[in-house]
Amino acid sequence: MRNWKQTALLGVVLASLAGSPALAQNTSPVVNVYSMWVKLSLRGYAQEEIESVLKNIDPKTLDEVKGRLRRSVISNLQLKKIDRLYARSRDYDDQNLVMESIRTEIRFAGLETDPELKLLIKDRFGISLAN
Repeated sequence: MRNWKQTALLGVVLASLAGSPALAQNTSPVVNVYSMWVKLSLRGYAQEEIESVLKNIDPKTLDEVKGRLRRSVISNLQLKKIDRLYARSRDYDDQNLVMESIRTEIRFAGLETDPELKLLIKDRFGISLAN
């Protein structure tokens, strides 16, 4: 009976030590590439500069991040109802307003030179972006 109590007490002590901050400091932090990309883009870095900063990241991970950013831009443009605004534009100034809104979303995502995003916008909204 006494041996059972000692084993249980040892198990409780070991379980409490596993969650202690002293042991947690030895583990390496997880890098969230998506949040790093967004932070850099909001600081004004261009796509080439961001890719240069993240050059040591796995290319597959970068492609996943870019895909997520593309979906985010498309979603934001849908929320803004860009296709309706573009269809209702009556003059050159209205079209410029729509185009500037699209460019702003792209700039905030840090995907200024991404041809795949521009193709997605053309397919989804029927709006062709000039370089």
